[in-house]
Amino acid sequence: MRIGWIGIGRMGRPMVENLVRKGFDVTVQNRSQGKVQELAAMGATVGESFAAMGAELDEVHTCLPDTETVRQVLTGAGGVLEHPKPGLIVVDHSTIHPDAARALAATARERGASFIDAPVSGSGPVAERGELTIMCGGDEEAFAAARPAMEAMGRTVELMGASGSGAATKVVSNFLMATNLAVAMESLLLADKAGLDLERLFAVIRTASGASRAWERNVPRILKREFGKDGSAWLTMKDLDHAHELAIEFGLDLQIFETGRRFWHAVVEEHGLGEEDPSHGFTALEQRLGVTLGG
Repeated sequence: MRIGWIGIGRMGRPMVENLVRKGFDVTVQNRSQGKVQELAAMGATVGESFAAMGAELDEVHTCLPDTETVRQVLTGAGGVLEHPKPGLIVVDHSTIHPDAARALAATARERGASFIDAPVSGSGPVAERGELTIMCGGDEEAFAAARPAMEAMGRTVELMGASGSGAATKVVSNFLMATNLAVAMESLLLADKAGLDLERLFAVIRTASGASRAWERNVPRILKREFGKDGSAWLTMKDLDHAHELAIEFGLDLQIFETGRRFWHAVVEEHGLGEEDPSHGFTALEQRLGVTLGG
């Protein structure tokens, strides 16, 4: 099985590295050629073009920032699906709208290929360890063929249903993550005002009913003011906008969620923290409330 990879960013690079280390034949291409050469030094092959990868390889995986970029790389001029090899499987690890995933799957079928929407969940270090959660939508046969490569990158690899189901699952996951994180941030400020020892609070809540992955990951960073950069607030905002669009489509008035979504828009658009890790959004909350943790 010859695998292509397009998109060597914060998540894409460690995913490719796992494939190469575990013996997969990987051809890579990226807009930044420096990253391509670094992976070539590890044993990857440099791809000639997106179209050539689609025409020559068995699987092409993409890990890109947004829906429009995915469309351009796959279906634009010189894209992967321009003249695909019969039976080509495209696996997209980006977080895109479910409707876009279904449309790309339809285009792939028309051209004799298969498309799996397979967004991932987990931080950069989780990707490095090959322990991502990969949630998939698409044809069962294509999923089974692509599963060995995904299991080299993820601890949980699950087919959630037909095309668009993986993308919808990721929307729900990020809906929960971002809302939980915003509430966790507010709870820290409330606890601080109540005079609680925040280190002890962190330890106790980890074992209590208020625990969450957002609490576990982000509170230590906030307390140390060391926010890291495993993700970005801009991507969080983008993913919440997908959830907002789905809620409108289904006629759901999700008031708690919408309050959280407005907060993340403020983090990005008013406070300029779009490229920062979501945990850095805590500083925007402090500014909005006019308080400082421990102050």
